[in-house]
Amino acid sequence: MPGSPAPAGTAGRGSAKKDAIRQAAMRVFLRHGYAGTSIDAILAEAGVSRQTLYNHFGGKEGLFRAVVQDVLDEVLGTLADQVEEAALGESDDLETDLTRLGTSWARVMLQPHVLALRRLVIGESTTFPHLAGMWNERGPQRLEQYLLRAFGRLAARGLLRLDDPQVTVTLYAHSMLLIPDQAMMQLGTTADEATIDRYVTAAVRMFLARYASAKD
Repeated sequence: MPGSPAPAGTAGRGSAKKDAIRQAAMRVFLRHGYAGTSIDAILAEAGVSRQTLYNHFGGKEGLFRAVVQDVLDEVLGTLADQVEEAALGESDDLETDLTRLGTSWARVMLQPHVLALRRLVIGESTTFPHLAGMWNERGPQRLEQYLLRAFGRLAARGLLRLDDPQVTVTLYAHSMLLIPDQAMMQLGTTADEATIDRYVTAAVRMFLARYASAKD
């Protein structure tokens, strides 16, 4: 009857169905790319009807956007939690805390599905420029806002020099992601723990040599 509430459990089943479709679509997109993926391939992977997929996502592009958003939410949530847990603004040992945070970030960004989806978004950026913009806006730009607040607090405490806060934050964030960026481009850099530690430690020391306030 119109206006009647959905039967108990219907909403939960619908949500589970959407999650299953997104997970199946991610696997197919990462295997074949956007252009090489057909709706039929996704339907076969997900085990759902065409009508169900279209009801939930409206088609392949809508589904691709949902997959990108899922990974963004996962990655951003993890990295933002790490910034909050690090409590950088109150740090009394910047080298240790910046190194720990950078190492955690690198590990998150080196997850195979994250690397693969970054490659896919970049590869499709000409066809779907809004996806690359969404990735940047919902990912790097939001993380930089977290860091701006933390670095501003450190500057107020006299521990960092922020001649240009945006440049300072960007240089730190990008230098922490050197190994994931090279891995994403498949440049042959070994992404083991020792390599991550070596690069992140060196990057933090270089960063602090430039931006740490001189001690009395």
